Amino acid sequence: MEKDELLQKYGGKKLKMDEVSSYEQWSLDFFHQKEIVREPNLQMTLQVDITKGYQFYKENLKQYEGASFTAYLMWALVEAMKKHPYFRYRKLDDEWYVFDNLPVFSPIAVGGETRFTEIIVEDPALSTVEEYFKNYKKCLDYAFNRDGNFEPLPVLVWASTHFIGNLPNLQFTSFQLHASALDSARPYFYFGKRYQQGEQLLIPLSITFDHSSLDPYVLSAFMADFEAILNK
Repeated sequence: MEKDELLQKYGGKKLKMDEVSSYEQWSLDFFHQKEIVREPNLQMTLQVDITKGYQFYKENLKQYEGASFTAYLMWALVEAMKKHPYFRYRKLDDEWYVFDNLPVFSPIAVGGETRFTEIIVEDPALSTVEEYFKNYKKCLDYAFNRDGNFEPLPVLVWASTHFIGNLPNLQFTSFQLHASALDSARPYFYFGKRYQQGEQLLIPLSITFDHSSLDPYVLSAFMADFEAILNK
């Protein structure tokens, strides 16, 4: 897929530097100067309280076709990004763009000789949670039943999508991803194994983000909105 096609399909437009803050004008350039900053990515692993969100899911959403709490977490992340455009910034061919409707990419462990495959869920920002449940389940079913060899996505598509992974059998306190040489500045999200701590139900969430477009201050506001959406 060429860049123009990608922009048209996923609602991308070039970021106008005279319309962003003076801080962004500086940071979007500074943290990608290799002679100054060796590694622009920051990583945090949060223990997210999902007690109310999981209760809401069980009482109101679990009955929907294809429903899963993992899909609900993913949908809520994308929903929160509507209010936080910095999570939708991408650097492609040394130019900055902001997208309205990027797909969700997830690596899926299918086992056997194949080990892993990939799914891509289209139109998450335009989907209700019920629609996302169906689309996500359809993609999962295809991943586990497809034949043939592993076929990765085109590089430009892979570098632009929302990367949201899930490791349901690993309760981690830290999870570090390898740094991508593509420098598209997209954040990476990885959920871990849910666990009980007293009366709270918690889930690890590893977040890798590019300091050029995101920072802990922005992440804090984003997480507050994510948890509010999850809890309804």
